[in-house]
Amino acid sequence: MMGTTDIWEMTNDRQDYSKLTGPLPHKLTNDYMFKAFLQKNEKALRGLLCALLRLQNSDIKTVTITNPIILGERITDKYVVLDINLLLNDNTIINIEMQVENLNNWTERSLTYLCKNYDQLKTGEDYKESKKAIQIGILDFNIDGFPKELFLDYYLINRKTNHIYSDKVSILVLQLNHLGNEEDEASMPDLYHWAQLFCAETWEEIIMLADKNKEISECIVTLKELSEDERIQLECEAREKARRDAVAREDYVFDKGVKHGLELGLERGIFNLISTLKDLGISDAQIIDTLMEKYNLTREEAEQKL
Repeated sequence: MMGTTDIWEMTNDRQDYSKLTGPLPHKLTNDYMFKAFLQKNEKALRGLLCALLRLQNSDIKTVTITNPIILGERITDKYVVLDINLLLNDNTIINIEMQVENLNNWTERSLTYLCKNYDQLKTGEDYKESKKAIQIGILDFNIDGFPKELFLDYYLINRKTNHIYSDKVSILVLQLNHLGNEEDEASMPDLYHWAQLFCAETWEEIIMLADKNKEISECIVTLKELSEDERIQLECEAREKARRDAVAREDYVFDKGVKHGLELGLERGIFNLISTLKDLGISDAQIIDTLMEKYNLTREEAEQKL
């Protein structure tokens, strides 16, 4: 394994990197930082793919991101999906998305990405020429009904015999919120370390991970460069602000909906009570007194309801 000292020697910048302490400006769960990082560092991208797909580095002949962004260029649509589409070894289409906000549509969304990527045949091509399609979701939230495991691997499979119908489509899910199981670290150390990297909040955490994983040691230079690029940081902040604003709007709409629902419920309750009391032959004066007592209304308010 490459130690921290080796990293400094590799970068020829030990004095500078020794100052890397404290919180990261933006975690890799920030979708802009995530995409910028993997787009800028092919070694890191290859390392992550090897960990996710159980490959050796020698298994990866070529890897090309097919939807790159111009790093630092302003993204005008703050709701655009910053996923990564790539072509692996000219025979596998892979989509990777970092998602930390539960929009309650992940399963349907991931299936849509998967099907779109598989449906890439050109006119005249035989079905056998179709490329593999893999959808990878890196998530930081719970999905109802999903196993509480760090890594999930799905194929089209016969539920009775476990026969795989085809290995040309699959969905992988890395659930960052299920980090912490020592058995996971023992059974899939590389993937576990990548999950730790994505969740890292400080430079100290990243340097500790670099001691354990050679591919992750390559990340420090790239992360430092991205963290010092003002344009990159502005885009990361814009993405986080958009997410905070969306959450705030959802909370406002929810609170407003609850308030409106309570008001409608109150009105319906008063209406039903008045109808019941009238059916029982209760006088208007007694109904008004009941409304005042039960709903804490003024006499004027109770008379208006009546």
